[in-house]
Amino acid sequence: MLLKGKELADKIVNKLQNEDTPPLNLAVFHPVGDGAAESYLKMKEKWLKKINASLRVYPVSSSTPLIKFYEQLDDVNNDPSVHGIMVELPLPIEVNYWNLHTKINPAKDVDGITFHNQGEFFATITEKIVPCTSVASIRLLEHYDIPLVGKHALVIGRSNIVGLPLFKLFLNRNATPTIAHRHTHDLKTLVSNSDVIAIAAGKKGLIKSSDVKDGATVIDIGINVGEDGNIHGDFDISSETEKERINYSPVPGGVGVVTNAVMLENLQKCYKIQSGQYQNRF
Repeated sequence: MLLKGKELADKIVNKLQNEDTPPLNLAVFHPVGDGAAESYLKMKEKWLKKINASLRVYPVSSSTPLIKFYEQLDDVNNDPSVHGIMVELPLPIEVNYWNLHTKINPAKDVDGITFHNQGEFFATITEKIVPCTSVASIRLLEHYDIPLVGKHALVIGRSNIVGLPLFKLFLNRNATPTIAHRHTHDLKTLVSNSDVIAIAAGKKGLIKSSDVKDGATVIDIGINVGEDGNIHGDFDISSETEKERINYSPVPGGVGVVTNAVMLENLQKCYKIQSGQYQNRF
C-alpha cells in the first residue's frame, strides 16, 4: 500500500482553518543564495497562506555580522506580533548551536529544536512542540492505521530533529524502537526483522525493498536530488510488485507534504502557548 500524505495534510489544514485564531506571523532566518533553502522558503509561504498566516524573512548572508543576527533574534523573540520562529540551517555564518538552541524563545520554537522543548519532550510523555518531520511520520502511520503497539520499529538516522524524536514518539506509542546509524553493523538484518522502518539517512537507495519483510511498513524521510534533477528518497522500490507486499511512503508526496501541515500546527500551538490557551495532554 502506498502511504500518500495529501489527504492527511488536507485534514490537518482544514482543522486549523476552523480554529478561532488571529492571523499569525512566522519569522524565518533565511540563508541567502542557498537554492534548496529558496525552494523551502517559497513552500513555507504557500502553506502559510492556507491559514491566513504571514512570513517575515530575515536574510542571513556570509557578510551578516553575528551580532546583528542575534539582535534580530532577540527582536523577534520579544515581538508579540511574531508567533513563531524558524532558523533555516545551515546558515552561511558560524553560529554556535548551543547558543542558538538556548536563545530562541521556546514558546515560539516552531521547529522544536530548543533545549527547553526537547528536554520537556524527552523527560515526559507530553508532545507539545516536537520537530515537524518526526510528528508527520507518526501521523502518517496513524492515518493509515498501521499498528505500532508491540511492534519492532527501526529508525535509521539519529539527528535531534528527526531520528531521536521519532524514536521517542515510537516509544510513547508502546512500540519497541531501535536506532541505527552509520556505525551500525549488519543493518540488513535489522531491516529484515523490523515491522516499521523510518529512514532519515539522506542517502539515495540506502534500503532496498527486497530487504524488507512481507507486511512491513517503510516511512521514507530522505530527500536526495539525483543526477536527473528529480527528488528521490532513501528507499528503493525494486519492482512494481513490491507495492503489494509492503507499505511505504513515496518521495515526494509522502511525509514531506504532511510535514508542511504540521509546521502550521506547531505555529498555531506556539500562539496558544503565548496566549495561555494551550493545555497539556498526558
